[in-house]
Amino acid sequence: MKESIGGTQIFIVVIALVLIFTAIMAFTINHSNAFAVKDQIVSIIESSGGFDMSAENIEVIEQIVDALQANSYRQVGRCPEEEGNIDVEGYQRNGSKVIGDGKASFCIVKIPSIGDRGAVTKYYYQVIVFYSLDIPIVNELFNFKAVGETKPLYS
Repeated sequence: MKESIGGTQIFIVVIALVLIFTAIMAFTINHSNAFAVKDQIVSIIESSGGFDMSAENIEVIEQIVDALQANSYRQVGRCPEEEGNIDVEGYQRNGSKVIGDGKASFCIVKIPSIGDRGAVTKYYYQVIVFYSLDIPIVNELFNFKAVGETKPLYS
């Protein structure tokens, strides 16, 4: 009973604790980065007074792409299949769309707000940003979403 726990068992416990700590740190970093990007996209949409995919709105797309590149944001996920969904997947600086495998860095859903008389007077935008639990060796395990909304914007 001199050595009830051997060196191998202690080594396995230490390695497991290091992997758990690394997973928690990776999740925390990805989580905070995704929420920072989401907040930046929401503020860009609010400051521009709305968002659509028209040719006049190319500056908004460029601001969003710049915000993604400034944060080195590379997470992707699948946008929900909803009417009014604006999937800004793979847009280049000139606004041309690159066809991919259906994954996007973020999604913007334009949601109408019904006024008192039943007419749509304003819209708000729901921004969905993706992040994942990425553990070294195991790679990507789980995908999560960070969802945020703008204040109501008049059309």
